[in-house]
Amino acid sequence: MYNEYFTGAFPIRGRVSASPDPSPGRQAAGFSRAGRASSHINRALRELRGTARYRLGQAAARLIGPRSYATELRPQEISSVLICRINARMGNAVFLTPLIERIHELLPHACIDLATAYPQGEDLLGALPGVRRVIRFPYKGAHLVWQYLAAVRRLRRERFDLAIDPAPNSTSGRIALMLARARYRLGYATDCQWAPLTHAVPLPQAMMHQAVQPAFLLSRALGADCDPREVRLWLPLEPREIEAGRAAIARAIAARGLGGMPQAPETPEPTARAFGFFAHATGLKDVGPPYWHAFWDAFLALQPEAIPIEILPSPGSAPTDPRVASVHFPSPRALTAAISTMRMFVSADTGPMHLASSTAAATVGLFRASDPALYGPLKPRDLALDVTRYSPRAAAECCQRIWRESTVEAAGRGGEPMPSPASKGVAV
Repeated sequence: MYNEYFTGAFPIRGRVSASPDPSPGRQAAGFSRAGRASSHINRALRELRGTARYRLGQAAARLIGPRSYATELRPQEISSVLICRINARMGNAVFLTPLIERIHELLPHACIDLATAYPQGEDLLGALPGVRRVIRFPYKGAHLVWQYLAAVRRLRRERFDLAIDPAPNSTSGRIALMLARARYRLGYATDCQWAPLTHAVPLPQAMMHQAVQPAFLLSRALGADCDPREVRLWLPLEPREIEAGRAAIARAIAARGLGGMPQAPETPEPTARAFGFFAHATGLKDVGPPYWHAFWDAFLALQPEAIPIEILPSPGSAPTDPRVASVHFPSPRALTAAISTMRMFVSADTGPMHLASSTAAATVGLFRASDPALYGPLKPRDLALDVTRYSPRAAAECCQRIWRESTVEAAGRGGEPMPSPASKGVAV
């Protein structure tokens, strides 16, 4: 499976959405007062869990007593780095990519090991420049204890010049950091920090995206600049991967005969009109089939030449909308490559949304239960919408504006999708 407070319009990296539709007759489909109340309850429960973790960390830090930390690392002393982020979500794994890129830029000769619980971590992160090993920790299963001990043995097999705890409040990351054989240990200095750090950076007071925090931590420790507005998700792709993704999208479109959707005359090739979407979110992040059906009815009335393509989480998953083409990709890298060939991608707040934001495809995130200031897509052309305030029609109108912008850009390139910035290392 791929899965894993602002209100109204969310400015994400310079992209500000239109005002939400206030008309009661066009209220967001499927989100009654009870639905909004459940969203608030979910946020309150998440805050409660976070508060409990924070208080336990505070208690442990007080028990250990005050510590002194160094604040600056010397790059010439670091040739091996361990990143400790024991989390099983795809999104949190993708959020490590700006840190990996930053290590590769600031410490180009350093080898990088990653300790993660994301099951497909090797596929997603193992090919990134500088990465040597991905050490996978278990997160569930019958033999959890024995698998965890085996992962710890792999972790302790190597000595590291630097081990990094990139999250300000991750208990599992601090445990891995404590178990690692490292000369230096880097993390955020907070009143709930109990890990045996040698170097620490104060947590910024301003709200910071979850993908920005790790890169900011390393940059500050090495005395390098880090502009949070310039941080991007980073998943370099090979040309062969992109061509395979393009071919898979073309086959999915051909198999459905464009999904029975109308075409405008003299439109570009089908793959240049692909608008991907992922609708299989879990829990309160799920916006529901009625919203998706209404969204596509509205968007295709505005842009009939667009070709929706649904990304399925597993081969046996039922499509949300049987009218459109659908396809499943067995690996996150294959999915990322396919998305990189699309004109746009819209998704609930799940892992595929973050994969899409690592590509040049304009990405729209539909949020219901989490804060896009912390978890939203990062590119300037990306957009985050609160579906409890945006009707499907209003969301479709926002997407149409982005679609038209990307259509004009593609026309200037002869119909080809926008290439990813060379500085991010994505080949197209």
